[in-house]
Amino acid sequence: MRKLSDVALVLAGVLYPFIVYFGSDHVSPPMFGLILGGLWLIRAPALLRRPGGGWMLGVTLAYCAVLALGGEEHLLRWYPSLICGLLLAVFGLSLKFGPPVIERIARVTEPDLPPVAVAYTRKVTWVWVAFFAANGTASGVLAAWGNLSWWTFYNGVLAYTVMGALFVGEWILRQRLRRRINQAPMNAAAHRLDSHPWVERAMGGYAGKQGPGMAVALSAAGRLALLRHGRAGLVSELGQQAAGDDALATPMVWRFVETLPDVATVDALLQAPLPAMARITGERKDGDTLVLELSLPLDLDCFSDHFPQAPVLPGVTQVDWAIDLAASRLATPRACRAIDQLKFQRLLRPGDIVELALRYDAARDRLHFVYRDAQAPYSSAHLQLVGANSDA
Repeated sequence: MRKLSDVALVLAGVLYPFIVYFGSDHVSPPMFGLILGGLWLIRAPALLRRPGGGWMLGVTLAYCAVLALGGEEHLLRWYPSLICGLLLAVFGLSLKFGPPVIERIARVTEPDLPPVAVAYTRKVTWVWVAFFAANGTASGVLAAWGNLSWWTFYNGVLAYTVMGALFVGEWILRQRLRRRINQAPMNAAAHRLDSHPWVERAMGGYAGKQGPGMAVALSAAGRLALLRHGRAGLVSELGQQAAGDDALATPMVWRFVETLPDVATVDALLQAPLPAMARITGERKDGDTLVLELSLPLDLDCFSDHFPQAPVLPGVTQVDWAIDLAASRLATPRACRAIDQLKFQRLLRPGDIVELALRYDAARDRLHFVYRDAQAPYSSAHLQLVGANSDA
C-alpha cells in the first residue's frame, strides 16, 4: 500500500499541471484538495520518520485543507511552487545542519565516501538549491500573472526538461570524478608494480561498480610465475606490491595481458568479462583439413578454476572448442554422441600458441581434431557427431 501511494504521489506531482489544465472544468478545487490530502496522509507514517518530514506534511496538509474548504480555482496553480519551496528548505537546511541531502543519498550505496566526494556532494546540493529557488519563483510568477497555458507548459514540460538536463550533467560529472578518485591511487599502484620483476608494465583504471582495477603486461618471469602459482598467486603477490602502505590502492579487478591497451580503452578492458575462448590469430586450409592458429589468453576465464594455483586448459574445454569452431567454419553438427581415441599428451597452459587441426568426414559424421605445435600434439580425438548420416 505504501509503495502504491508513493507512486501515486509522484505521478500526481509529475502530471499535476496537465491534471489542472484538463480537469479544472470538471473537478472542483475542494475535490483536488481532498485527493491530494489523502495521498499525503497515506505517506504520513514514512514522512514522520524522516528529518523535517513533520513540518513538510503539516504545510502540504494545510494547503490541501484550504483547497478542500472552498479554496479558489486560482490556488490550484500554487502547488508546484509549494513543493519547490519545501524541497528548497530541505536541501538548504541540510547544507547548514548537515549532512547535505546529496551526501545522504550517495552514502546509501557508498558509505565510505572520500573527502573529495563529500565536497562534490555539497556542491551538487547547492546546485539543486539554486534550481528549486529559480523554479519555484518562475512557477509562482506564472501562477500569479501568467495564463493557464503558459503555466502548464512551464511546469509540465520546461521544468522537467531542465531537471533532466541537470540529472544527465551531474551523472557525467560524477563518472569523471569517480574515475579521478580511483585513478590517483591506481597510478601510484601501477608505478610500484613497474618495479616488480614479474611485471613488464602496469596501467591502472576503473572497472565500474567493481571498483579500481589494474591491467598488467607480464614479463617472462611473470609468465613463469603464472604457470607455477596460478592467477590466485599472482593476484596475492602483486596486490601487496600495488598497495604498498596504502590499502586503498589495492586493485579490485586484475587483467593479465600480452600487451597493454591504450589509456582510453583500459577501463573497457577492466569492465569486460574474462575471455572464454582462445584468440584466433590465423586460419588456413591444408588439403581437407582446416588449421586454426590459436593463442591462449593469460587470463582465460577457465584458468581461474582449473586450477587456481596451476592453470591448465580443461580437456572438456578443448573438445567444446573443437566442436564449436568446426560448426562455425565447416557447418558441422554441434551435438556429439561419442568420443574415440581421445588422447591428452601435453598440458595446454596460459600464453601457449598452438594449432587446432579440424578434419570432417561428412559421410560418417566424424570430426577429427588435434591441438599441436611444431614439436608434438597436445591432444586429439575422433568425435562422432549427431547429424543426418548418424545411425538412429
